[in-house]
Amino acid sequence: MNPDNQNSLIPIDDLLAINDLPLRESDFTECMDELLGARIKTPFVIVVIFSALFYAIALASVLLNMKIVSMFYVAIVSLSLLIALFFRYSVSKFLGRLRYKQYCLAKNNCHQATVFYKDHLEIRAGNEIITQLAYSYIRKVLLTENLIIITFPYLSNCIVRRDGFTEKEFESILKNIGKAP
Repeated sequence: MNPDNQNSLIPIDDLLAINDLPLRESDFTECMDELLGARIKTPFVIVVIFSALFYAIALASVLLNMKIVSMFYVAIVSLSLLIALFFRYSVSKFLGRLRYKQYCLAKNNCHQATVFYKDHLEIRAGNEIITQLAYSYIRKVLLTENLIIITFPYLSNCIVRRDGFTEKEFESILKNIGKAP
């Protein structure tokens, strides 16, 4: 990737970093786990707590020989617990795998890079600028163990591997996108 591209309208001294590391399937799984985990966490905890309370009541009724809980309700609660476990632990892996396959198809063996400037970022494929996204439109920045996930309006995300930056570049980027360390 050559930042001296003469078609660029951005001065070169505004360039902060270029990350051209390709994303892996595990990166998409990590991203989906982070994005979905926050949304699923509260409903999952509620289902687990209510299931535990229900099972405690069912066990107490069996031990006291009161038979206040029917097997139909035990089956419904068990099914809802299984569904909650599935969404918490399997959906992010499934969606991560699906997003990775889409990424590979869209990439089409073309060299891609995310270029960070002082006020925006560009996503490039080869020598073409695919999109430019201003930092002022950032809704949220999530840092995971291996990724920086930048969310923009309309459910668009920019996923970048952290190991594609030097420590100085990483700190500079976080400062410019509004997530100072």
